[in-house]
Amino acid sequence: MKFKIFSDVYPPSFIRLCLGALLFFLSFNIVLPELSTMLNELNGYDYLGWIIPAFSISALVARPLSGWLTDNVGRRWTMIAGCVFCIVAGFFYPFVSSVGGFLLVRIIHGFSTGFTPTGFTAFTSDVIPASHRGRAMGWQGVFNNAGTSLGYGLGAVIALKFGRDAMFLTSSVLAVFALMLFYSLPETKPAESKRKFEFSWKNLIYIPALSPGIIMWIVCISLGTILTVMPDYTLSLGYENKGLYLSWYIGFSLLFRLVSGKVSDALGRAWSTAIGTFLQILAMFALVKGGSSFYFFASAILYGIGQGFNAPSLFAWAGDVAGPENRGKSLATLFIFLELGIITGGLLAGAMITRWQQSYENIFLINGLSFVVAFGLSVYFIFKGRFQKSQY
Repeated sequence: MKFKIFSDVYPPSFIRLCLGALLFFLSFNIVLPELSTMLNELNGYDYLGWIIPAFSISALVARPLSGWLTDNVGRRWTMIAGCVFCIVAGFFYPFVSSVGGFLLVRIIHGFSTGFTPTGFTAFTSDVIPASHRGRAMGWQGVFNNAGTSLGYGLGAVIALKFGRDAMFLTSSVLAVFALMLFYSLPETKPAESKRKFEFSWKNLIYIPALSPGIIMWIVCISLGTILTVMPDYTLSLGYENKGLYLSWYIGFSLLFRLVSGKVSDALGRAWSTAIGTFLQILAMFALVKGGSSFYFFASAILYGIGQGFNAPSLFAWAGDVAGPENRGKSLATLFIFLELGIITGGLLAGAMITRWQQSYENIFLINGLSFVVAFGLSVYFIFKGRFQKSQY
C-alpha cells in the first residue's frame, strides 16, 4: 500500500525516513540558540565565529567516509552512525568547562551531519524515480527544515523552563528515536557493491557532481554568515527574538519546497537554482538597504523562498548524475561543498565582525555578490542544456 498523501510513487519507507530526518534535524538544532551564550560564559567571545565552522569542519572530514560507507556498507548504517554522534554530543555538552572542551564537543557533534544526511539522501534517490526526485527532495527538505525551525524555538523554551542540561538531554533522546526509525528502513544499497576502500582523490570527489557542488558552495557561504551573525544583527535592530530572521526564512523555505520541486522536475535543476539564487540576490541587497522592519522581513521571505528552490534541486541534481553504485559518493561530494561553504561563510563573518570591525552591511553585500556568481553559473548550465527534463 502506498501513502497517497504524497504521491503514488512514494513508498511507506520514505515516510519513515522523513520522520527520522525531522527528529535528527531537531536533535542537533535544538542546542543552537544557547551555544553563543554558553561560549560567552566560558570567556570565549573571540571564538564565537567558530561555533558553526567547528561543527562543519568535522562534517566535512566525515563526508568522503560517509560516501564510501553509504555505497559499500549501506544507506541505513550511515544514517545510524550519524545519530550515534548526536547522542554522544548531547551527553557531553553539560560537562564542558572550557573553550577547548566546547569546541571539541562541537567537532564530535559535527560528525553527525557528516554521515546521516548522506545516507538518507541516497536512500531517497534509490526509492524515488528520477521524474519525481525533485519533489521528493522537496518533501524531505520540508521535514529537515521543520526539524531545524522547531529546534530553534523548542531549545530556547526547554532551556528557559527546565535548564540548559535538560535541553542537551532532549537532544540525545531525539537522536535515539531517529536512530530507531532509520534502523527500521530496508537497505537499498546495490547488492553487488564491493567493500573495498583505497585512498585516492577519485574516492573523495565524484567529478560529475562538481557542477551542483560549486553552486552549493557559493550558496552556503551566505548560509554560514547568516547562521553566524544574524542572531546578533536581529538583536541590534531591537527585536527580542534573536531567531526571528531564521524562523521566517525557514518557514517560507518550507512553503515553497514542493512548488520548487515541481519546477525542478519539469524545467530542469539549473532553472530552479537560477530562480533561487536570483531571489537571494534580492534578499541580501534588502539587508544592505536595511534599517526598517519592511526590509528585514522582506529579506527573510526572499531568502527562504530562494533556499526552497536551491536545496531540493541541487540534491536531485547530484542524484541524477550518478547511478546507484556511486550515489553515495555523488551526494557526499555535494555535502563536501555544502560544508566548505558554511565554513567559509562562518569564518569570514567572524573575522569581519571581531577582527576587522566591519559592518553587517558589508557582510550582506559580499553575500549578494556571491549569489550573483551562483546565478550566472545557473544560467550558464541552462544554456549549455546539460540538465533538461529529457535527460532525467
